[in-house]
Amino acid sequence: MELADLNENEQIALAGLIEFVVLASGQVTEDEQKELDAIIDALGEDKYRAAVDQVDQRFEDEKSLRAFLGAIERQDARELIYGTVMEAAMTDTVEGRESALLEWLADVWKIEVTYDAPEGDEHT
Repeated sequence: MELADLNENEQIALAGLIEFVVLASGQVTEDEQKELDAIIDALGEDKYRAAVDQVDQRFEDEKSLRAFLGAIERQDARELIYGTVMEAAMTDTVEGRESALLEWLADVWKIEVTYDAPEGDEHT
């Protein structure tokens, strides 16, 4: 599955997570912008903008986003969305609130999160 295969609700979920996790700081690093550009390219600019508009209209806070995210059912879409958001988030420091949201989401969406050891790390 690819980002272009996401249905409308899944696109909204992706845009909402990007807004709450990656764009929450109000400052976008160069690496974050590259990740965001790749997401927009993969979805298509019109679909991404429509999803962002829905996020702005429907989710006034994290609680309302969480309620919506629980309704995303396709596991392959969940894994793709989660992985995409994590990849974008990991280009910068993930703050406590954003980290808590991602941990909650991994639990609700039943996603096993694994981290690769840093290159050169002998302790595996």
